[in-house]
Amino acid sequence: MAPHKENKAGASADRRLEQLAALAFAAADVLFEVDRVFRIRHVGGAIAKLVGHPPTAVRGLSLFDLIAPQDRIFLRRVMEAFDREQPVGRLAMRFLHAGSPELVTAIVGMSPMPGVKGERLVTATILDRTFIADAGSDGFLDRTSFIDLARRLVPSAEEKPRFEVVMLALPPLMKDSKLRSSKLGMAFAAEAEAILRLNSEGGAVTRLGEDSFAFIQKAGEDPSVVEQKIIEATDVLLAHPRSQTLPLDTSLMEQKEVEAALEHALATFARHSADCAAVTNLPDCLAASARQDRELVASCRSIIEDATFFQVLQPILTLKTGIIQHYEVLTRFAQGVARGISNTSEFIQIAEQVGMINTFDLVNCVKTIKLLQKLPVSVRLALNVSGRSVQSAEFAERLRAVLEGSDTQVAPSRLLIEITETRGITEFEQPCALLQYLFQRGHRICLDDFGAGAMSFEYLRRFPVNYVKIDGPFFRNAMTSGRDRILVRTIARCAFELGCRTVAEMIETEAEAALARELGIECGQGWLFGKPVTADVLMATFSDHSPRQPAPSRMVSPAPTPPPARRVAAMRSGGVVFPAAG
Repeated sequence: MAPHKENKAGASADRRLEQLAALAFAAADVLFEVDRVFRIRHVGGAIAKLVGHPPTAVRGLSLFDLIAPQDRIFLRRVMEAFDREQPVGRLAMRFLHAGSPELVTAIVGMSPMPGVKGERLVTATILDRTFIADAGSDGFLDRTSFIDLARRLVPSAEEKPRFEVVMLALPPLMKDSKLRSSKLGMAFAAEAEAILRLNSEGGAVTRLGEDSFAFIQKAGEDPSVVEQKIIEATDVLLAHPRSQTLPLDTSLMEQKEVEAALEHALATFARHSADCAAVTNLPDCLAASARQDRELVASCRSIIEDATFFQVLQPILTLKTGIIQHYEVLTRFAQGVARGISNTSEFIQIAEQVGMINTFDLVNCVKTIKLLQKLPVSVRLALNVSGRSVQSAEFAERLRAVLEGSDTQVAPSRLLIEITETRGITEFEQPCALLQYLFQRGHRICLDDFGAGAMSFEYLRRFPVNYVKIDGPFFRNAMTSGRDRILVRTIARCAFELGCRTVAEMIETEAEAALARELGIECGQGWLFGKPVTADVLMATFSDHSPRQPAPSRMVSPAPTPPPARRVAAMRSGGVVFPAAG
């Protein structure tokens, strides 16, 4: 057949497919006709909106070529279940788009091709980003979105429970970090995650920890079926996955109580998956949550009032030269002090929830200023301040009093203010006023965990900013994700245009440092350059060196050359090396 006749025949088939899509699949945006090996024979509908290509460009490709790499194993699982004539519902799947680094999420359905054995019709309904729950790179819901969905599935008092939450922990096999990062470990995790998404209600899965998950299923379904599928798919021989079922039956609980009970159940399973007898029903979880809250509040109050925490310092340096710009002040607890609180992040979350974060941030600020008064004048420290605190007028007033007090005097340029986003900022008038005051006073402003929250660019637009700290996991994903590399490079370029310096967090290898320089990031922080050390250890290093820091206004453009090896080695061992004179 002549080429123009082939094109004409293809166009005719596509028109027939358009008509079929309009008549039989009116709710779908795109309809694919695929063969036995999922090669696209014809396509109709808004394909350009879905993938950024016209129909002629995708015809003949595999459907897998259009799917985001992290969802391809999931699609294979869906396809296998469909071929075994198992029920396959409409599931969320992410598509690559030629004109954007962002993925396009669509609800995908599948049905047999009428009259053609082995071929399939695949529908894709594009979801508006406004209505997409926040999902990570693995396609799972974040904890907040998952709890909100579970809460909405709770029946009224007159109805029987229709759904339940299943919490599942993978075998100890995956506790080995080397195995987890190996090809075998990553394949194991991808298979297990695909099985969870396929067998959950609407793909509702959240990650509780590195090896533990929660998903929603219909009431009465046996979770051991999912466990067995994971065992069969991954040849797990060392141990059996563990699961715990939590019926979504509230016994007249209010919505906030349901959320608190779910949060307690998920957090408890994440910490102690081997012993979860206390998470069998929501009322018991709520009671346990209330008891735990009282204990944690008492522990939190004791830590703040008695100031029974200490500070450690980790260097942030210029990647081109190895020159230390400043140190971040990190909070640590002595063993036995923070009873019931596992780490600093959990302490901050609790303090924010119970309204104690303002006081803690002020106490931490005073400690930091006292420390600066002891350190050489060339040393600068970055103090973490919660997004919740900067929204408080009372906190702003008390912070001004501290900074302007006669016994807490320190050069403003030596105290950087690092805004964290553990709690998003929703009201901007008070934070803008406070940060403008600090900026005009001479304090440098840092945005922490940039890229981790939904409001990062809004903060950059509204606040006076000197440093943009790119979220550690986000940056590390760029090691393997081309899309994340594009996004990180764009952030670095945007910050440069705005006169801000960028910092990559969690740099632990030379390869990560090289990537940061390649992407245009100016500064780095992580164990490669120095582990957090106490002020006493840092002070001891100054007795062995003649410290000389770069001028605060000095800006150094990124370059591909690595930091001098001797500086990196010294900083990795906890020492501090300053540039030689001249």
